[in-house]
Amino acid sequence: MDSGKLQTWIEIIIRRQKTALWVACAVFATVLVVTILWPPIYQSSAEILVQDNRAQLLVSPDLRGSADPRAVVANPVNEEDMNSELEILTSQHLILKALDGLQPTQQYAGFGAALISAVGTVAKLPGTGYRALHQMPELTTREQWALQVAGALSANVVNRSDIIEIDFRANDAQWSKDFLSRLLNQYLEYHAHISHDPVARKVFAAQARLLKSRLHHSEDQLKAFEVATGIGSLPDQKTELVKQLSQMSIQYATGAAQLASAEQQVSALQALRRQTPERIGKETRSVQNAALQQLKPQVMQLRAERAELLSRYKPNSKRIKEIDAKLEAAQQILDRENKLEVEEVSTDLNPLWVSLGSSLSESEANAAALRAGQQALQQQIAQAQESLRLLVTNGVQVDRLQRQVEADKEAYMSYLRKAEEARVAQALNQSKLLSVSVVRPPAMPLKPAFPILWLNLLAGLVMGTGAGLAAVLWDEQNDPKIYSAASIAAVGGIRTIAVVQTEQ
Repeated sequence: MDSGKLQTWIEIIIRRQKTALWVACAVFATVLVVTILWPPIYQSSAEILVQDNRAQLLVSPDLRGSADPRAVVANPVNEEDMNSELEILTSQHLILKALDGLQPTQQYAGFGAALISAVGTVAKLPGTGYRALHQMPELTTREQWALQVAGALSANVVNRSDIIEIDFRANDAQWSKDFLSRLLNQYLEYHAHISHDPVARKVFAAQARLLKSRLHHSEDQLKAFEVATGIGSLPDQKTELVKQLSQMSIQYATGAAQLASAEQQVSALQALRRQTPERIGKETRSVQNAALQQLKPQVMQLRAERAELLSRYKPNSKRIKEIDAKLEAAQQILDRENKLEVEEVSTDLNPLWVSLGSSLSESEANAAALRAGQQALQQQIAQAQESLRLLVTNGVQVDRLQRQVEADKEAYMSYLRKAEEARVAQALNQSKLLSVSVVRPPAMPLKPAFPILWLNLLAGLVMGTGAGLAAVLWDEQNDPKIYSAASIAAVGGIRTIAVVQTEQ
C-alpha cells in the first residue's frame, strides 16, 4: 500500500471515527455479554488403549507342544479396528445404556441458561414442523436426551498411536466425569459380551467329546492293524529289511563267486585225475624181441641193393621206388618193435591219483555245500523281497490310518483349544482383561473448557475492530459527499491544485 492510499484510509477513519467506535464497541459488548452469560462448559477426557490381544502371551497354550511356549503373538492394530472402536464408543446404543437409570434433568440454570434454551427451542422449530409435515415418529424424551448427549461427545484417534481419546462436555463438571465413567463401563461390558459367547464353550466342549471318541476309534483301528501285520515302526522296519536284503544280495554274489571257483576247482581236479594213472609199476623184467634179430639183416640187404641200383637207375625210377617202399615198411616195423618186451610186471596204487581223489572229494563236498547255501540264500532273498512288498503294501494302509488319526487328532485338539480359549475368555472377562483398556480414566475438570474469558475478549476485540472498519467502508461508499482530492479526481477527472481547510 502506497502512502497516498494509507493517507486516504487514515482520513476516512478519522472522519468517521464515531461510526467505527460505535460499531466496534457494540460488537465487543455483545461478545462480552455472551461470554459472561454463557454457562460454563466442562470437558472430561479419557484415553483407551486398543490392543490385538487380551494378554501378552497366548490365550491358550499349545496343547500339542510343538510350538515355543514363550512365543508371543503380536499383530498391529489396523485403521479398520480403530474406526470400529470409535463407532462403538459413540454409538447410540452405548449412550442409551450409559443413560439407563438417569433422569433427564436441567444441567444448568440462570438467565443465560434460559436464553440459550429459548434460542435452541426457536432453532428446533423448522425440524419440528418438518417432522409434523411428513408424519415422522416423535422421539421420546430419552431419545432426545441421547441425541443431545451424543452431540457433546467426541472421540478421535491420537496421531500415530493405538490410543483413542474420548471427550464429553457438559455444564456440570461432576456430571461430565460421571457420565463418561458410565459410558466407559458400558463400553468395557459390551466388549466383554462380544468377545465371549457363553454358548460357545458348551458347543466346543460337546464337539471335543465327540471328536475324542472318533479319535479313539481311529487309534484302535491303527493299533489293531499294526498288531495284525506286525508293523511297529514302519520307517525303521523298512530300513532294516532293505538293509538285510542288501546284505543277503552281497552274500549271494559272494557265494556265487565262491561256488564258481569251487566248481572250476572240481573240473580241474577231475581232468588231472583222469590224466593220472590209477596204478604204477613196481617191478619190471624184459628181454629183447626175437623178430627184430631176423628183420635187421633184411633191412641192411635192402639198403645195399638200393645203393647198387642207384648206380644204374634214376632215383625216381620204378625199381628205386619199390626198394624205398620196402625199406619204409621195414623201418616202421623196426621203430614199432624196437623196444624191450615186458615179460613180468608188478604194480601198486598211484599216491598222486589217491591224493587227487581225496582233494576232488573235498572240492565236490565244498561245491555242494556252497550250492545248497546259495539255494537257501536265494529262498531267503525271495522271502525278504516278499516281506518288503507286503510291508510297502501294508505301509500304505498304515499311512492312511495314521493320516486319519492325525486328522481326527487335529480336529479334536482344535475344538479342545477353542473350549480352553472360551474358558480363558470367560475368566478374562470376569477380571476385566480385554483387548481394550482404559489407560487414563475420566478426571474431574478443574476449569471450564468454554468459554475462555481472555480468548473470547481477544476475539471480541478483533471482531469489533473488523466490524468497525467494515462499517466505515460501507458508510463511506454510501455517502454522496466528496471529502478529498482523490474523490474529486475519481469522480470528475479534475486534478486538484490546492485544498483549503475551513473552520466549522
